[in-house]
Amino acid sequence: MDANRRRRSRVDTHIPASFITPDGKEARLLVCNISLKGLLAVPEAMVHTGASGVLRIVLSPEAVIEIESKVIRSDATGVAIDFMPMEPESFLHLRNLVRYNAPDADQIDAELKHPAFD
Repeated sequence: MDANRRRRSRVDTHIPASFITPDGKEARLLVCNISLKGLLAVPEAMVHTGASGVLRIVLSPEAVIEIESKVIRSDATGVAIDFMPMEPESFLHLRNLVRYNAPDADQIDAELKHPAFD
């Protein structure tokens, strides 16, 4: 997707995450960049395009992000995951993670004033 069409800023990170399928299989991921709508991780052979599951990022024992997600691309260049609607607590932690890593945290808040979808 053309970067100019993105409605949410992506920020670089190098944090661990897990993608858990409905049958309980867990793939460990290393997140390259993340936004309020999705992420890109280092390629992982266990994660396939079209798979649905729960993405889990543990920031601390008290701050865990869990998001229903869908893999929109998985190839040699990386794993791209799209986030589905999430619980308010997970969104708050995700927003804080993105803001903390953004060069302009106010830009992240400004993006929330506009819908991410048409």
